[in-house]
Amino acid sequence: MRRDDDFGTTLRTLRHRLTPGEAGLRASLPAVRRVPGLRRDELAGIAGVSEEHLKRLEQGRRRPSPDVVDALARALRLTSPEHDRLRMLAGFAAAPEPDGLVPREITETARRMLDRLTEVAVCVCDATWTVLAANKLWHAEVCSVPEAGRGRNVVWRAFTDAGPSVFEAPERLDGFRATVVAELREAAHRYPADAELSSMIADLRARSAEFAQLWDAPPARAGHADRLRVPSPDHGHLYLDLDVLTLNPGDLRVVVYTARGAS
Repeated sequence: MRRDDDFGTTLRTLRHRLTPGEAGLRASLPAVRRVPGLRRDELAGIAGVSEEHLKRLEQGRRRPSPDVVDALARALRLTSPEHDRLRMLAGFAAAPEPDGLVPREITETARRMLDRLTEVAVCVCDATWTVLAANKLWHAEVCSVPEAGRGRNVVWRAFTDAGPSVFEAPERLDGFRATVVAELREAAHRYPADAELSSMIADLRARSAEFAQLWDAPPARAGHADRLRVPSPDHGHLYLDLDVLTLNPGDLRVVVYTARGAS
């Protein structure tokens, strides 16, 4: 299937799932509608494009511009990940943030998760994997990071820290590094005006040949490491399962560590 066909199919699916009320339209007659969700003319009117142009987009006979994709995303009330996927299907990079700067504020949702998840170790990172906040268990059992500086950034530590690895096997560390470099590259596209992000990437390229090689290679994801081995003064080692949740708005990463057992 061609990429444009994928875009058109996705666009129709998104149009069908949104009701007129959710799109901010008044109810109109007839009360029983022929199509689920929005009609083509309704979406075209909200997005500011012609109905014929929208029809050709859905049929894969026309390639959209970035501005049209963004207008459709706003009209369809898409989340940030959904918006990025629609741009990808149209052949464009993820949409940059309006000011091009990495959000570095803890949102109310993230703060609530930190306050409520007290029986597992949790930290919250921004889109560049800099730790913004963490609960007591994370500080006690997982990692100790400085109050400020690049030592709080997971990617920086992964490529510059000479300390012992917390990964059970070398391939787990390799997979983790490939994944965070891919995510850092995506963040650089979304936040092109962020000076600290650009500076850190340049310094990582200069300090780590492995980082430079991964940065210049085709994007590849191996998934986040799913199990770590962390030294523990009480148990010898803790084996921790790791799960990563993405929060929007805020483009934050909530990292949850759950203990499997001790050795």
